[in-house]
This record gives sequence, C-alpha cells and structure tokens, in this order.
Amino acid sequence: MRRARLLAAAPLAAMGLASAAAMPAQAAGPWWQLVAFSGQNVSRVAVVQGRVTALVGGAAMVQAASGFVAAVAPPPPAPATVTTGSRTWSISPSGEVMVSAKGGAPQRDPGSPALGSGAHLIAAPLAVPGFVVAVSTGGTVWRRDPSGGWAISLALLPSTLITGTPAVTSIAGFNTDAVSGVVYIGTAGYGTLLTSDVGDDWVRADPGLPDDVLSLAADPSGAAPAIWAGTSQGLYVHPLQAIPFIPNYSGGSLTGKWLITIALCLGVIVLGGVALIVWSRRRARAEGDKSPT
Repeated sequence: MRRARLLAAAPLAAMGLASAAAMPAQAAGPWWQLVAFSGQNVSRVAVVQGRVTALVGGAAMVQAASGFVAAVAPPPPAPATVTTGSRTWSISPSGEVMVSAKGGAPQRDPGSPALGSGAHLIAAPLAVPGFVVAVSTGGTVWRRDPSGGWAISLALLPSTLITGTPAVTSIAGFNTDAVSGVVYIGTAGYGTLLTSDVGDDWVRADPGLPDDVLSLAADPSGAAPAIWAGTSQGLYVHPLQAIPFIPNYSGGSLTGKWLITIALCLGVIVLGGVALIVWSRRRARAEGDKSPT
C-alpha cells in the first residue's frame, strides 16, 4: 500500500513542480510604465495623427495636454494591412498573405502559409525590408525572412499543465519609420514577447506589464519612439530602449520554462506508466492466488 501511494503521489508532485516552473519569472526592472486607467480594461489602443486613443471599458478616450479626455470616435481596430516603402502586405479574408508593389494588384506571396479565415495580425518593420510577421487564427506565429522564405517562428505552449495556451492578441512594429526592426506581440497570459533577429528567437519583454495584453500600438512620434499596450489593468507605455538591453529575468528564460515543463510532463507519463504496470502485475498475481490449484 505504501508503494502504491508513493506511485500515485509522484505524478501529482511532478505536476506541481511543472506549474511552479512555468510561473512568470521576476523581472530585473520595469520596462513598462502605467500611464492611465489603472485597474481598468483597455481593450484597444491606437495612435491616430500623433495622438494616443484608447477604448476603456467601452468608452473612447484620447490623449490631451491635461491627460486623457473623452474622444469623438473610438480607436480604429488593427488593420490586416501594413505598408513598408513600395510594398503593401495584407491578409485576405480567407487568410492568405498578399503583397502588392507600387500600388499594383495584390498577389499571394509565394510560399506563404494559410493563416485561416479571420486572421488579421500582421507586421512588417520598415527597418528590415522583406521581414514580415503574421499570426494564424490558431495562434501560430509565422515569419517571412528578408530572402522571401516563410517558416513557423513561434508556437506558444501552455503556461502550466492545467491551463490553456495563451492567445496572441496583438502585434506591433514600426512600418512608417525605420527606427527599429523589432516586432512585438501581445498575448493573453504571457504579456509581450519580442524578436530582434527576424523571428529566429522570441523573448519575454514585459517587466512591469500585466500578463493579459489586449492591444499594442507602435508610436514613432515624439522625442522617443514607444510601444503602447492596452491591458486588462490599464494603459502602459514602453519607450524604446537600445538592444541588447532586453529585460533580464532572474527566474530563467521562457524557453527554459517550456523545456522544464515538457521534461516534467514526460516524467508524469513515465511514472503513470510504471504505476499502471505495478498495479496490473499485482492484480494478475492476486487473481492467480485465487484460482483453484
């Protein structure tokens, strides 16, 4: 009985360790600062004619000299179109990545993925011509490298063994000014992630930011370019900082936590299999003892 209890308890202990390993690490210092609407749901943020507008609990607000005031119109939704130089990248209603040059008719970009009907998240920084990031309806992040090849760039995993996969909610990059080739994505669970190497790697970049990011907007105006984030707990801003000063996490990287979670999942499976084998053998032995001789 004691051995059976240990075998039964081992998978539960492993699940607990996996959950702890997947918890967000503590950031070395805040990258993001709360600007307004503390504790309120900011579902959409955009920069319109150099002014930040936000949708706060269903009410449209716009940035003014004295703070945020009621706006005439809500911020526009993120368009499924982005123009960089002479090329315009877009996602068709059926989920195809399209490109047009110099105002010509849009054509499907060769080798591009089928993102699914309703996909609309796309970014193409002007600083890296030909680099495009697009998100499928299933949450898979695809990238087009400057040479024209498409490949999966990021597939988010569950934050713990018992929770679902965080959704990719938003995307941002500077397409009107070549201030940065970094692309940011917002998620409902992992805050923000960024890539600074055309999608080869993604790192968490959300010290000071709530986990649930609902909207992102790139803002090239002002003395310092910035990224704005609408979150479940208010409106935040991140003034651009020079790479490689990406925030450090004392608890390890997101990739490290994924690897630990996967390893512990495998451990749970192995322990469960061992427990099943032991139980089957004991049952067969018990049934053999009961059989007539």
